[in-house]
Amino acid sequence: MEIRTYSAAELPLRNGRVYHLDLAPEELASDIVLVGDPDRVPYLADEFFSVREADRCNRGLRTITGLVRETGRRVTFTTSGIGTASTEIVLNELVALNEFDLAKRRRKKSFEPLTIVRVGTCGGLQPETDLGTLIVTDYGIGLDNTGLFYDAPLPDAECGLLERRVRSRLEDAIADDVRFRGRFNPYAARADVRLRVALEREALHLGVPCKRGVTVTSPGFFAEQGRPIGRVSPTVPDLADVLAAIDTGIAGLKIENIEMEASFLLHFLGAIAYRAGAVCAVIDKRQEGVFLTEYRESVRSAAWIALRAFNALHPFQL
Repeated sequence: MEIRTYSAAELPLRNGRVYHLDLAPEELASDIVLVGDPDRVPYLADEFFSVREADRCNRGLRTITGLVRETGRRVTFTTSGIGTASTEIVLNELVALNEFDLAKRRRKKSFEPLTIVRVGTCGGLQPETDLGTLIVTDYGIGLDNTGLFYDAPLPDAECGLLERRVRSRLEDAIADDVRFRGRFNPYAARADVRLRVALEREALHLGVPCKRGVTVTSPGFFAEQGRPIGRVSPTVPDLADVLAAIDTGIAGLKIENIEMEASFLLHFLGAIAYRAGAVCAVIDKRQEGVFLTEYRESVRSAAWIALRAFNALHPFQL
């Protein structure tokens, strides 16, 4: 690993803090829960922390680090923002906080990997999956292009299979005369296996409805997730149905849900040997046309499962 000095243009800082999150290294814990909505950060901090050590908000990105009431573990709740583009900024700054001596703008010779779990909401793609069910991501498929700027190696053969099958099925669903036919290049990544297993076990222990599955990450909310309410024809008609019907080729795994951040999280962090996972509550049933607006308790359950999974991976005693 090259140790060099990074310029102010490469690694923007402000008063010794990373530029967007406005955090200093000592304000970051090694276990992190990443949420999309900045308002979820203070909500979860109120629910789980006995002590707040840091509370920062900048450019709509909220971060609170504190001690979990039940365990004393130090954890950071922070915001990804909406979509993989915002997530890319946040994750790079979290990595910089963990790996760099910011005063010298140089990567440290040694550092421990972070553990980061996305906790959020998603649309359910399989008709048998009930509203409120938590989906623990095993594999992620990115329909965004953010991950394409990071030339991470293919994690395993199953990821290659997923990429080929999703690309082929999308091509089949697009008419020959559509302008963007042939332009889709989905990428696949996998959650950290130990973390994924810990999330599943904690959900089972708590009796929370939970399924393991493949997660599709979309670059947007409307046509990109099969909601064609605009007056422009969608490139892929009936996208949600197309995705739901794909045979993943992986025993026991269906494409269960669609959301907007998980693929890049797994792709980027997996490539640098950080532990990354995702657990999202289903608040939308595509086949039934229903949307759950009161989902706070489901998000709380997902966050509690993540906090318990941190303890299961590396037990901590008061």
